[in-house]
Amino acid sequence: MFLKWVKFVLPLLLLTGMATGAQAARVTPMSVDLEPQGTRSTARIEVANNEDRQLPMEVRMYRGVIGERGELTLEPADDRFMVFPPQTLIAPNGKQVFRIQYLPDGPLTQSEVYYAAVSQIPVQLPAEQSRIQVVMRFNVLVNVVPDGTTPDPVVAQIAPISREVELGPDEKAPEDKDVRKTRTENGLEVRIENKGNRYFPAGRSGWTISGVDGAGKPYSAEYNAAQMSEMIGMGIVAPGRARVFFIPTPEKMAAGATVTLKR
Repeated sequence: MFLKWVKFVLPLLLLTGMATGAQAARVTPMSVDLEPQGTRSTARIEVANNEDRQLPMEVRMYRGVIGERGELTLEPADDRFMVFPPQTLIAPNGKQVFRIQYLPDGPLTQSEVYYAAVSQIPVQLPAEQSRIQVVMRFNVLVNVVPDGTTPDPVVAQIAPISREVELGPDEKAPEDKDVRKTRTENGLEVRIENKGNRYFPAGRSGWTISGVDGAGKPYSAEYNAAQMSEMIGMGIVAPGRARVFFIPTPEKMAAGATVTLKR
């Protein structure tokens, strides 16, 4: 029963931002680039234990497949990396550095996306204690990038949409939606295809949007990389794949908008 609960709660904690884990431990960095071989094929991940008790942690490696809507599928990839130490006890208020090294299996022609799952190891609880444990897990993005590769992002499709979203904790529901607690959000769905052989971080690029709204009024907006990162995160588009991003606009847009990416 406990193992089934752990399998359920880990994805849930990942989706909610790991608020509990952020208080108990800190992981840095949250993304690294590696080369397939040589001195730069190794990275260091530091885990800081902010609690006054020992923290059992382990690192497992996964191949990451990111869907068009950002859905993440993880496939075991421990055989592609050497991790040291694979498991350890971190002292109270102490730190531990995990070293991960990519193990090449032939030459790479394009970059690959992996994740280092830094996880708390569940411990055996005494029979008289609660059987529920909340365990932490942090996914560190690991891009293996061959030398000479470059991204080639192409804005393939732009569609104006309106969608219903849940209200934030500080938002007040419109008078006609006080029961559903939602609001209408206007914006553009932008589909980006990466035709290059290196990953493209859409959230680390500046975006310029122009077009007209539903009333025919011209609209334009320019976002720098920091603003886009806050809006869509890192926004990884792997080589040969595509992602769809939602960009909010004040009013409903008419068809024909354009998006320019600044790299």
